[in-house]
Amino acid sequence: MKNITIVARHLDITEAIKNYALLKTEKVNKFSGRILQIQITLDIGGDNSHIVEMVVSVSRGPTLVAEVSNPDMYRAIDLVVDKIEAQLKKHKGKIQSRIIRRKKSVAEETEGFEGIPEG
Repeated sequence: MKNITIVARHLDITEAIKNYALLKTEKVNKFSGRILQIQITLDIGGDNSHIVEMVVSVSRGPTLVAEVSNPDMYRAIDLVVDKIEAQLKKHKGKIQSRIIRRKKSVAEETEGFEGIPEG
């Protein structure tokens, strides 16, 4: 697996929460070819809500950040993983559309050269 860092602020992290967060990050493993590093920050807000932030460093792309606040820590982890997964899918779609456009333009250029009669 990639380099995963779990940081806890204003709380003591238990093994159960740590293992759950690691288990859930396996969900983004589909995109393992592009992910360099994942950082998960667990925090407690002023209104006793649990705040989970996930920062994903992607090769040849932007750093993706998602933050969720929820009264339940486990639910917050689930939601932040879902947000990051959506961002990764969007990023992957942009890359694939660039590849398709590039292939299309190369194919059109080669067709244009073949259709010119030699004179």
